Amino acid sequence: MSEVSPPGGGGYGGLPGGAGELPPPLGGSGAPAAVAATELAGFWVRFAGLFIDGLIFFVVELVLGAIFTSTTTEVVGGVTLTVRTGSSLPTVIILLLELAYFSWFWTTRGASLGQQLVGIRVVDSETGGPLKGSQAVVRYIGYLISGIPLLLGYLWAAWDPKKQGWMDKLAGTRVVRSR
Repeated sequence: MSEVSPPGGGGYGGLPGGAGELPPPLGGSGAPAAVAATELAGFWVRFAGLFIDGLIFFVVELVLGAIFTSTTTEVVGGVTLTVRTGSSLPTVIILLLELAYFSWFWTTRGASLGQQLVGIRVVDSETGGPLKGSQAVVRYIGYLISGIPLLLGYLWAAWDPKKQGWMDKLAGTRVVRSR
C-alpha cells in the first residue's frame, strides 16, 4: 500500500517524501497529550540556539554598518576629531531581515539555523505541528518585547513549568528537542 502525502509534504520543509526535513510534526493525531509527552527544551539549549542566530546577525550588522556609516576627520586646534555618522536604515533592514529569517525557518523547517544546530525546534503548543505564518510573526514580535525589560521574557523560560518564554506564550508555541 502506498502512502499519499498532502501537498507540500505535510511536515516541515515542504518536500515530498520528507527529503531534507526535520522529523515529522509531533502528535500525529493532533492531540495536546502528544505535545505534553515531548521533551521540552530548557533555557540553556534555547540560549545556545539564539546565541548562534545572534552571531549570524552580528556579521550582517557589521556589513550594513560599514555600508551606511561615514567617517569625517578634522583637525581643530591641533586636536584630531573623528566623527562617525550613520543612518537608522540599517536598523530597519536588520529588523526586516530577522523577521523574514525567523518566520521562514520556523514555518518551513521548524527551527532557525541556530536552533537546528543545537537540536531544538519550535512547534504549535496545541497540535505539536508546524507554525502558521501568523504565529511566526507574533513569536518574532515576542522576541523583541522579551528583550525590553532586562531580557526578562527570555529568562522566563528558565523557571516557567512549560519552559515557555514570553514569545512562546504570545504565539502559542513551545520549543522541544528534535533529537
